[in-house]
Amino acid sequence: MSLEVVLLAPGPSMSQGLADSLRGGVVGAVSNCFQLAPWADFMVAQDRQWWQKHPEARHFQGRRFSGNRMIPGVERVERSFTNWNSGVLALQVCAQMGATHVRLYGFDMHGTHFFGPYQNGLGNTTELRRKVHLKQYEDWARKNPGVTVVNCTPGSALRCFPLEQQAHLAL
Repeated sequence: MSLEVVLLAPGPSMSQGLADSLRGGVVGAVSNCFQLAPWADFMVAQDRQWWQKHPEARHFQGRRFSGNRMIPGVERVERSFTNWNSGVLALQVCAQMGATHVRLYGFDMHGTHFFGPYQNGLGNTTELRRKVHLKQYEDWARKNPGVTVVNCTPGSALRCFPLEQQAHLAL
């Protein structure tokens, strides 16, 4: 039995129209994408500070995940020795749910978001940190050969998964 999961990330290519067009099946939202997809099955945000700055996320109706302890109402994903970013943690949630195929949308990895830079005191990802994140994806892919991941994000800097150009446009 195979399970396909669609993951929505908050890169600049993500939009309300794109999120809505991907509705159906099993959908996960990474961090701020819960705002575009309140109907998603689950959401993942790694950083404790993100949860503090987005208390409304605790009312998300689907399952909520983080790798951090002691976030009330949020399930903790057991991590290995690395401090994974939210997107990699979302892939781990998919694997733990039994996903055999994952499609990525909004995984631009260029340092900004569909809503622009954070304006609420959270830090935006630096170029150096983005390189660390890209390596985390590579490490995850190597450790999870049973999960086929396809990146459906045009212009993505994430290269460890095959790119599939979709007809989806940011509507």
